[in-house]
Amino acid sequence: MGFREKIARFMSGRYGSDALNTFILIVCIILLTVAMFFAGVPSYVLRGAALLLLALSIYRTMSRKVEKRRAENAVYLRIFYAVKSFFIRQFNRIRYIKKYRYRKCPGCKNHLRLPYKKGGHEVKCPKCGTTFSVKL
Repeated sequence: MGFREKIARFMSGRYGSDALNTFILIVCIILLTVAMFFAGVPSYVLRGAALLLLALSIYRTMSRKVEKRRAENAVYLRIFYAVKSFFIRQFNRIRYIKKYRYRKCPGCKNHLRLPYKKGGHEVKCPKCGTTFSVKL
């Protein structure tokens, strides 16, 4: 039996790596990189925090509580995609500022992308059907 088979047998039934583990390891590397530029107590604090994050990542990887780790990862992914979609929306607002204006529906708070035509317009929300006036 080779080394790979031994590792595969050892890891069977364990959670392994996921997106949250990858994020934790990236934060760990960033903390260690920042710690190189400091001396004394701040360096020790940053290295200690990086060591704790590394231990957390190893614990999550070796854990046999698969459902708990999946739930943790699901919470992380929900937050990650919410933040990501916010920044993509802001980037697109800047990118298409000459073509479109973004307004919020007063009924359902849905973001609407409206073509930029000066003057007052009546807009109907496709999600809830509320009609409201917008001045561009």
